[in-house]
Amino acid sequence: MSKTWNVAIIGCGSFCGGQYLPYLDKIRGARLVALCDIVPERAQAYAARAGVSAWFASIDELLAGCDFDILMNATSIPAHHEINMKALAAGKHVFTQKPAALTAAGVTEQIELAARMGVKMNAAPVHSMRHANRKAAQLIADGVIGEVTTALCQVAHGGPEYFQYRDTDPSWFYEPGSGALYDMGVHGLDYVVGLLGPASEVSCRAAISEPRRQVRSGRCDGQIIASDRLPDNYLISLGFGPRTIAEVYTGYCQRATRMPLMEIYGTEGVICFIRDPGEARPHLEVYFDRPGSGIRGWTRPMDQNEREKPFFDCLCLQDLIDAIEADREPVLNMRKHRHLVEIMETIPRCIETGSTHALHTRF
Repeated sequence: MSKTWNVAIIGCGSFCGGQYLPYLDKIRGARLVALCDIVPERAQAYAARAGVSAWFASIDELLAGCDFDILMNATSIPAHHEINMKALAAGKHVFTQKPAALTAAGVTEQIELAARMGVKMNAAPVHSMRHANRKAAQLIADGVIGEVTTALCQVAHGGPEYFQYRDTDPSWFYEPGSGALYDMGVHGLDYVVGLLGPASEVSCRAAISEPRRQVRSGRCDGQIIASDRLPDNYLISLGFGPRTIAEVYTGYCQRATRMPLMEIYGTEGVICFIRDPGEARPHLEVYFDRPGSGIRGWTRPMDQNEREKPFFDCLCLQDLIDAIEADREPVLNMRKHRHLVEIMETIPRCIETGSTHALHTRF
């Protein structure tokens, strides 16, 4: 009989309420036992919603007062590192929202502590687990589009104050230690390096395009946010050796788009991540360019059965449980995550100097 893994969630915000609580019962072996939030009333309300009796107002209270195996860290970006380190030091397995830390050195600390304590850790983003990404990775590995030369990716939106569902103050997204790069840029970077491998260098152009923003709905409707301390608009260039380059557009300045999420160009074809109206996630289209074989044109290599289930974003927990039980590295592994953080940590230096900087981590 398989073990039941007791799970605690810290951070009762949109991730917890929208992506984790509704779907935890879909995760094999997982049992929610506690909620935690720095706003006690919110922790209590989420616990009642989930049908659990235990709730806490800090990581210290949670660790002292609850017997659990796995922590899901869905707190705000600046809080991730300290909470992860405390949980790992207490012998807990950890899934963390992105980024695990604001520096590659911080991620290394977490990796080394997890190893010393004999526990597993994984981290968002979850894109490497997506059907489309796995299919694209296989197509590239099989040489279907020849040698990859270029990737273009864009992951952006109109800003956290733009969403209809937000019921909390989004101003912290514009404070140092957070921002569009760590919130949204990490997704585009994960798409690209997840398929092309570790980048060797990075450069970037960025701007503060909207220095004043207004919340459009919810509890803070009409609130004015000063958004002039961090860039909200990025064009990130990555090098992957002498023959392959990539460009990632990200930020908080995109109200809508009809562009593909990503296109990957090869010497014999193209892989395109298409966003369908009404579909939350993209599907793949592939262009073959092999005139010598009489093959030229577009096709869809995925069928409807490969589309993701509504609870996909909660599969980060299944990935962690599977890794614990098999004693293996999670798919959402921390080595790749550290590389993403190194890229983001390096980008402000690129902006300041106007130059390209080498990257040193690998996965």
